[in-house]
Amino acid sequence: MPDGANPPSSDAAETPAVFKWQRTRFVHIDGAIEAVEDDWCLLIGGLQAARIYRVRGGPQDGCWFWAVQIGANDAPFNSGTGHAEGGRQARETCEKIVRAMARF
Repeated sequence: MPDGANPPSSDAAETPAVFKWQRTRFVHIDGAIEAVEDDWCLLIGGLQAARIYRVRGGPQDGCWFWAVQIGANDAPFNSGTGHAEGGRQARETCEKIVRAMARF
């Protein structure tokens, strides 16, 4: 499992250079920024294309949820959601869908 400091790894040779995984951050009303452990967003040119995070509690506890939020021609669109047993699987699934939907 990832240590929380780096996104779940995937084969670097298969990940386009324009793909950047960044820890998900929430900005509070007072301006404070909270970075969430085991929660990552895939950015392409500053546009959030996908998100993965480890589920805490419930029947999917410990699994990774993934969501792709980009469609053809980089338009916002729900291109799929699901669960994976590991972070690497969730990351690879998102990257595969983004490559198919976008111009990569």
